[in-house]
Amino acid sequence: MTLYQPTTEANPADRETNYTFTLIFSTFVAVLGNSFLYGYNIGVVNTPALIIQEFYRKVYFERAGGNYGNLQDFDRQLISKNFTFENGTLRANQSEIDDLSNKLGVDHSLLLEKWEIELLWSTTVAAFVLFGMIGAFTSAKVADFFGRKKGMIVITFVMFIAALFGGITKVAASPECLIMSRIFVGLHSGLNVSLAALYLAEISPKKIRGAIGTCHQLAITVGILSSQILGLNELLGTVDLWPWLFAFNAVPLFIHLVCWPLCPESPRYLLIKRNEEQEATNALRKLRGYDDVEDEIEEMRIESKRSVSGTNFSMHQLLTTPELRFPTVVACLLQVTQQWSGINAVMSYSTFIFGQAQVPVDKIGYVIVGTGSINVLCTVIAVPLMEKLGRRPLLLWPMCMMAISFLLMTVFINLQFNVDLAEHHSTFAMICIVLMHIYVIGFALGLGPIPFILVSEIFRQEPRAAAMSLSTAFNWICNFVLMLAFPFMKDGLGAYTYLLFTIILAAAVVFIFFFVPETKNRTFDEIVASLGLTRGRGPKSSYKFPDEAELQPMGDKV
Repeated sequence: MTLYQPTTEANPADRETNYTFTLIFSTFVAVLGNSFLYGYNIGVVNTPALIIQEFYRKVYFERAGGNYGNLQDFDRQLISKNFTFENGTLRANQSEIDDLSNKLGVDHSLLLEKWEIELLWSTTVAAFVLFGMIGAFTSAKVADFFGRKKGMIVITFVMFIAALFGGITKVAASPECLIMSRIFVGLHSGLNVSLAALYLAEISPKKIRGAIGTCHQLAITVGILSSQILGLNELLGTVDLWPWLFAFNAVPLFIHLVCWPLCPESPRYLLIKRNEEQEATNALRKLRGYDDVEDEIEEMRIESKRSVSGTNFSMHQLLTTPELRFPTVVACLLQVTQQWSGINAVMSYSTFIFGQAQVPVDKIGYVIVGTGSINVLCTVIAVPLMEKLGRRPLLLWPMCMMAISFLLMTVFINLQFNVDLAEHHSTFAMICIVLMHIYVIGFALGLGPIPFILVSEIFRQEPRAAAMSLSTAFNWICNFVLMLAFPFMKDGLGAYTYLLFTIILAAAVVFIFFFVPETKNRTFDEIVASLGLTRGRGPKSSYKFPDEAELQPMGDKV
């Protein structure tokens, strides 16, 4: 008695796609321990940002010999006298300030300057991205050496270390612990983003490959929203509890580690990389829910026959093979566009962005959660749309919407600084919130999920891990540059910062319109052929796709 339903269709390609328990469970577990954590750690530093910066101020003041309790008394008395104090900058009658300082024994020369606090905070945020680049560059080696499944198990210890460092930051009175936590989080995220996207692409039936691939971005948005909710003042976003936000990383990772052994390895990896056809067949049967998987196995055999060897495809081969240069350019530019569209500046610095739009401070946390909720909802909507509308329309039209939103936002933020329109400032702030949400909707529908899906679709099996690694590294590099530079861009350019993102989006729309093909419902070979790159062009290389005549049938014709 078989565990699977044999197919009865004359043409296996016409049969309905089974949403089997194994497929759904494997997708859920893969994204929980990887994509979800990536999104969570993008957003976790956002809501408690001011609390953590005050923690930095306190620790370094005390390390320099100051008394933080006296400093707090000084601040309270300044407020009661209607004086102002901000990161060492005092604006009041100097003689009264000096008298109060002497009375309480507060030496303000021991305080960090405002720019020093901003630099420390930018380093904390950007450390995640910098080491994400390192993880992305090494992800191809991990994916091909250990496999997609074992690779995800190997990297879990990195996140457990990150959770430990983050959790002890306040007890140890050490901002360095938090920075170390962000370093390990970045390393894990750089590895897991590539591994999760590869795994989802390789276990998915062709007809729903886009929808399954979108689950990667959906889990990222759920992770961002979860961090925003947990970071509210009513939950963990308090002076005493904020370290638990970083220790929380261990919870979904533990669930992933317990459940992951029950999920199959990628059939494509097993057959094409390991030449383990029987194991690939068994894994495919579990994922599809029927015995007759010969059509997909035959497609893998043909793809395997095209491969140069069983060895791993190096980054050098990827960059020097003429046939792969254009898809590599497409893959990298899509990832550059995703980051330099400004999305992670929105997510990581939204507290400051909404402050710039003069949203009341006590409402900013809830506006941020609203932004995250819209992001999740629209990504859910993108799952079925991915197979109905295709990749190109969901890239082009939402990106136009994003560009227009930022353009209008530039106008209304500038109007906020017009004193003649002071009575309309609250209205302008609301319009800015709406425009930011429209921007997030556009990102969630297209530019969020599609770059990862397209990168996994426009390469055959052999160079796919290397291509995913390189393109994801570009993603992290651009993210790092943006995270480090955005606070200073915001201070220097003000509202006009968003014009830079608008220009990048407009240029990307033109490139995608002319050069990026549709990949919906196509096999990997058909997608490569649509790029016109199945035959060598330019100088000779050591890599050559064989002619069709060289590929002798090894089973039923696909």
